[in-house]
Amino acid sequence: MGEFYLNKARILIVEDEAVVAENLEKVITDCGYDVVGRAASADDAVNAAIELKPDLILMDIVLLGVKNGIDASYEIKEKIAIPIIFLTAYSNLELIDKAKSVEPYAYIVKPFQDRQLFASIEMALYRIQMAKKLEESEERYHRMVANVPGMVYQFVLHPDGSMAFPFVSESCHELFGMGHRELMRDANLLLDIIHPDDQIGFYRSVADSAKSLSPWKWGGRGVVSGVERWFRCISRPERQADGDILWDGLVIEVTERKVAEKRIEEEYHRAEFYIDLMSHDINNINQVTRGYLELLLKMPDLPSKSRKYTETALDHVRKSADIISNVKTLSTVRLGELEIEKIDIYPMFASAVETVKSQSRDIRINSNITEGRYFIRGNALLFNVFSNLLNNAAKFDGRDIVEIDVDISSQGDGWRLEFKDRGPGIGDDYKKIIFNRLEQAGESTQGTGLGLTIVKYIVESYGGKVWVEDRVEGDRTQGSNFIVMLLKGG
Repeated sequence: MGEFYLNKARILIVEDEAVVAENLEKVITDCGYDVVGRAASADDAVNAAIELKPDLILMDIVLLGVKNGIDASYEIKEKIAIPIIFLTAYSNLELIDKAKSVEPYAYIVKPFQDRQLFASIEMALYRIQMAKKLEESEERYHRMVANVPGMVYQFVLHPDGSMAFPFVSESCHELFGMGHRELMRDANLLLDIIHPDDQIGFYRSVADSAKSLSPWKWGGRGVVSGVERWFRCISRPERQADGDILWDGLVIEVTERKVAEKRIEEEYHRAEFYIDLMSHDINNINQVTRGYLELLLKMPDLPSKSRKYTETALDHVRKSADIISNVKTLSTVRLGELEIEKIDIYPMFASAVETVKSQSRDIRINSNITEGRYFIRGNALLFNVFSNLLNNAAKFDGRDIVEIDVDISSQGDGWRLEFKDRGPGIGDDYKKIIFNRLEQAGESTQGTGLGLTIVKYIVESYGGKVWVEDRVEGDRTQGSNFIVMLLKGG
């Protein structure tokens, strides 16, 4: 849809052939616009334009009745300012000259390509928006240009391949160290500033934009007074009657942003180093603390109150270790430190089952996963997927006996694993964000850990998917079904 409209552009179709109008409506709708109405005669077109006030009118010149599309356009223009694109199967010069007097935004001869129509509509919407801004006042326009944090410009490409800047704002001097009048006299002054390594990309982007009349966006380096600086350019082209292509656009300097991005990258690597350093030292402290607490619990004469406090402290030490492990796992996934290879699902699943069942609660896990049969493209992090899903299912099941069903089945080129619990269930809104730790809110019973986020990161790093449904469709109170799709191993 048009980039310059916050909402879909509203278009009125004026065409007397029903089949053509129907096809035209489909094309326009597929392009992302709204068709607000259709008319088959000049009078109907005028009435519809006044009543519906569309953003744009596609007007066939030959219509039912005495009046034609040009007549209708004159009447519409007298009553309301709406941009018009003429559509016609006739391309004779007399008709075109008569149509010109209405000042249409385009004149398209049938048959035309969908892309041509789309480009014409886009340009029409763009031009009318620019016209409205210019109507507000020339003085206000110049004040606005003067306050823009960058250089406003018009750039033209002539049919012979030469280039020029018909207009450049005064901020040109601040960005490029040259006066705007100098640049308007000689476009090469600015083109020569482009960094040698970025020149090919610059000229190619201009050529591509000119060919397709698509928005021109380019980012690259310039050398100003011997200093390398980064710039970002954006504009929209318009083909002129004489064959010129004119871009109205903006150039801003983004050197600070580029420097900041580099600094962020450096800080990220530094943070990774701190994670490694701190996780090692804190884990050592946790291991010592955990050892002493476990020794305390083995003392036969430990008072019950002291035992309770010791168990609570031990539980928090374990949670601290889990947090460090989870952060380290997320970092490992993001960096892609472990290679993807063909692995058997069973050993890691069996290890995760053993770990989860080692808890003091009675946890029963029913599964049809067997050894040597189910292979995927993965790595050692698969254990974390299974342990987090099983622990999550056990954690929120308040029953004395926790029962979890794990089923695996073939689905296309992947294995579908289902982890079905009998917990309190998950609301539909929460299902959408439960795997994103940063968005978790609204259901405190679901916890605040990183487990499910880790599951998502790992599964997606394998090229798989994970989501959650109700174990019993339509009844969340019967528990949840976490579904993991993993690609089969070669």
